[in-house]
Amino acid sequence: MTARGIVLYFFAALVGLRLFAARETPTPRPRPTPAPRLTVLYAATGTFGVQGILYTLDPATGAVLTTVGPLNDAAGNNYGMAGMNYHPFTGIFYGITMDSSPTDPNYLVIIDPATALVTPIGPLGWVLTDIAIDPTTGIMYAVSGYNQKFYTVDTTTGAASQTGSTLLGYQNGGGLAADNTGNIYGVDNFSFYSYNKAYGNGNATLIGPTLLGNLVKAADFNPNSNVFYGLEGGGGSDNTHLRWLDTCDVTTGTCTRVGPIPVNDLDALAFIPVAR
Repeated sequence: MTARGIVLYFFAALVGLRLFAARETPTPRPRPTPAPRLTVLYAATGTFGVQGILYTLDPATGAVLTTVGPLNDAAGNNYGMAGMNYHPFTGIFYGITMDSSPTDPNYLVIIDPATALVTPIGPLGWVLTDIAIDPTTGIMYAVSGYNQKFYTVDTTTGAASQTGSTLLGYQNGGGLAADNTGNIYGVDNFSFYSYNKAYGNGNATLIGPTLLGNLVKAADFNPNSNVFYGLEGGGGSDNTHLRWLDTCDVTTGTCTRVGPIPVNDLDALAFIPVAR
């Protein structure tokens, strides 16, 4: 091979190696950041035996966005709600009725969030203030306004069974919620607590005062932000029928008003994620 041939041979080999390397290590394309899920905040009336009505709220202001409709069953019977929660495994929207509900007091029910249609499941057996579903296990927890017991609720029958004690006495307000990792938090009287959900425990640990003027009747975590939202009203310095939307800091217990809700006698609050 001539000197020129050798040079051409090595030049071709070098070009081939570069092309091979370019094919083997393509420039990575940046991946778009996933958009957060859409969520809808629901609230329902039920205090003092008033007609149960389902609403959607603006979580940024507390304003009413829509009136979904009266919480009636297929026969037209009305239900007042004490608590609501969305089940992340089954996609079912559950509610528990007030002890003063016009129909089936102290019942576990299913709510259609699109129409407000109620389907009763069964009696709870106890007067509960709110429910919280652990998103890591699907277990429904509850506390009572008549005793210090900590409960789980059977979603097929509605029966509430004691699994521990909060050691707080009866709940006053009694908003309860589970965060994205399954930690249980709630408000009793004017104090913010975490709850030990382990079977046979249920004990409450004080985090701090809410610094609110009224009780927190219901609660839920926004699944996007993992922020605790509370439904404030009654039992304090303001008219017992008025309601406010709050957020609470789970590290200090301090709650801050987002804004007034222009509907009286609300007693239940829950977020539902919406498929895009």
